[in-house]
Amino acid sequence: MASSSTYSRHETVAAITDFYTFYIRLPYVDPTALVFPPVGGWPDVNATELHNSGKSNEVIELLRHLPYLEHSSIRGGWTIDSESACIQYHKGVCYNDSPDAIRNLPGYVIPIADMVDRNGSYLLLDTETGNVTSYSIMANNIGGNNWDEYERLAESDKWRASPTMPVKQFFERWRMLYEKLIWMVAPPVDDSHGDGGTYFTRADNAVEEDEMLESDDVDDVEIEDECTKAVYDIYKKHGWPGRTFDREACKSELKEYLEDY
Repeated sequence: MASSSTYSRHETVAAITDFYTFYIRLPYVDPTALVFPPVGGWPDVNATELHNSGKSNEVIELLRHLPYLEHSSIRGGWTIDSESACIQYHKGVCYNDSPDAIRNLPGYVIPIADMVDRNGSYLLLDTETGNVTSYSIMANNIGGNNWDEYERLAESDKWRASPTMPVKQFFERWRMLYEKLIWMVAPPVDDSHGDGGTYFTRADNAVEEDEMLESDDVDDVEIEDECTKAVYDIYKKHGWPGRTFDREACKSELKEYLEDY
């Protein structure tokens, strides 16, 4: 679904930096994972491979100047929502194992997050429009009004029917979903999904998310699921979202609760 914007490398870097800086406050990724580029940019971004894949000079320069959530495994990546995981371009990682729909993206579009599994979503950044598109190769997030457009598009263009927002608006929305505890993340319970976070939501779909974001009484919304309610209460117990929030105590209690659940 199209959304007009104007690309700015500075604004893109700032939007992702602001989101990551917020995200490490949550009881999941260690704050030391957030790393920033040296002067001149990350030297190990694989420019040769990216050029060979048809990526533009601006895409490569952007990747050189983004912050990253660094993971000990070069192929691993911290998750940033229930469907997407970071790609460590600063370590030379590319996306050679991705499906054709990703390898055949235009040269000005780059995935900045990988899908966690086949039902997950890529986050595609368009360096012409400045938009981020949440793209599910299984079409899990195509709204009813966009199905006709999705069906008409060639396979290589189906990403264009997916939900799209300007990068700043996209990550501000995600931030508010976490801040209002509409979305919640907890540490991994076991190693079945590697180091991926454990995610909970109080909304059933994007429409409900937006309604809750606009509500002044979001804290009063009843939570029917027992586990989701417990996670919400643990966040609140430790002071979220205030400055006194005890991240480590919250993380420890969440992990203990989920292991016993």
